[in-house]
Amino acid sequence: MDSKKVIELASRLPIESNERGIMAAFGIYAAINYNEFFFKAVSRVIHKVDENAAQVVEQKLYDAVLECGYHTFHGARTSMHWREHILPMIKSPEDEVQALVAFTNVFGIGYIEVEELAPGERLVTTVKNAYDPGRYLEEYGPQPHGRCYMFNACTASYMDLVYGPRYPTGMGTFVSREISCRSTGAPICRFIAERNIKE
Repeated sequence: MDSKKVIELASRLPIESNERGIMAAFGIYAAINYNEFFFKAVSRVIHKVDENAAQVVEQKLYDAVLECGYHTFHGARTSMHWREHILPMIKSPEDEVQALVAFTNVFGIGYIEVEELAPGERLVTTVKNAYDPGRYLEEYGPQPHGRCYMFNACTASYMDLVYGPRYPTGMGTFVSREISCRSTGAPICRFIAERNIKE
């Protein structure tokens, strides 16, 4: 899989939004918002509530991003652009995981890479330059655990789509956890998605 080619193809599409700020491309609808808005909304809520409430909020964030990633990436991989330009490069389920990871990098929130892929069992991804960890450090100092809610749930969504039951019933087949995060002082953010044993 030529990940650079996927990024190049996806980046060629014009980013134009309608009067409501909605952009349609690659079979999905996306709202154009500043990343700063997401970061401040999430970080300030988490730091204003007690530990128990924060855990509930963090689980809700994971669930929301998982649902968003699952449906968004499915929309992308079934779009006309995907079928025409990217699907011919996909020869295996592992290629599809690589293509979805590359597609995520078009959004510009950090460069995610596949570190390890055990087909149907486990995916390890890394991000060296995710935006949010640095902002947590600047605004709140070192964090007690990872804060990359978006990349964490996205890692599970790739596996759900490729190795889970056929869409739309596969969401939650895999669960991901962030095992290192720059917001805690680690040099890199790393995520592991494995089969959800609660299934």
